[in-house]
Amino acid sequence: MNKLICALTLCSAGSAIANELPSIENLQHDYELQEYVDLLKHEIRENHANYQLYVESLGKNGEIVPLAPAPKITYLEIRGVYSALYRKWDYVDQNAFSTNQDHGGQFYALTLEYGYAQPSSRRFQINGTTLKLETSEPVKDSGNTVIGWINYWKNPMTDFTSGNATYNGTSINFPYNQESDRLFIR
Repeated sequence: MNKLICALTLCSAGSAIANELPSIENLQHDYELQEYVDLLKHEIRENHANYQLYVESLGKNGEIVPLAPAPKITYLEIRGVYSALYRKWDYVDQNAFSTNQDHGGQFYALTLEYGYAQPSSRRFQINGTTLKLETSEPVKDSGNTVIGWINYWKNPMTDFTSGNATYNGTSINFPYNQESDRLFIR
């Protein structure tokens, strides 16, 4: 009987530990994640329409226009999930409708943003619950101007099994357009 109680205690302690995530700071030091984020930054630099417009606005002599407005938000996406159930980054393709792996418990979501969204307008929700923005990493061009963002969101719910995630943002400047993305997290 004592062995059974001890085994049950260990099992319940093990499941509590399985739901806890490492800190986002620890995960950001993962070499594979750093390579992926570098690819996302390259994607923003090379493909972002506002960045191309910014490069064209440098002028004939290559002079930077110091008071040019921040680029409006033109695109945002959910591009990765790390969960208590699947303890690796599940990188999501650009046009995917769902994650590649099954997730559960607490999770982090990685999003990218082309341009600037009003900070108060950024919303990541799962099944209607708004998640907390853990940290943001700016994406800079060769002139050290911020042209986009890599964001990390945390879902603290340990009972999460699956659901519809939405990510929304409104441009910081005219025309104040709204962009959004959806992903089913399995």
